[in-house]
Amino acid sequence: MKFKNSAATALAVAGVQNWSFTEEKETYETTALGATAKTFIGGLTSGSGSLEMLYEAPGAAAGAGEIIVEALTASDPADAAFELYLDGTRKITFSGIVTSVDFGATTNEVETCSINFQASGAITNAVTS
Repeated sequence: MKFKNSAATALAVAGVQNWSFTEEKETYETTALGATAKTFIGGLTSGSGSLEMLYEAPGAAAGAGEIIVEALTASDPADAAFELYLDGTRKITFSGIVTSVDFGATTNEVETCSINFQASGAITNAVTS
């Protein structure tokens, strides 16, 4: 995964253990009066996701620290650059906003944090190429 606030060049986020992303499409009903079955068309798309990573203090590592700081920024214009990689070339890219961060610590374990994010605008999905 790569991340950069303000949609600049994205930097690798160290310590990501897993991420998930859901793309959704609204549907609009187009059923005509008298029809015996409903019909629909596709509408606007959106996406949101989460990741779990090893905790690094803001400023400690370029991408990891920035994504935590982004969660704590008020009046965010939702223009952070996200790149989610399935492998070295297949990826999902979008601008978005970090909506929350959840910190956790357990004795004798590495601290982790979970981050949730929301896409804003177009999503480029190149996972099938």
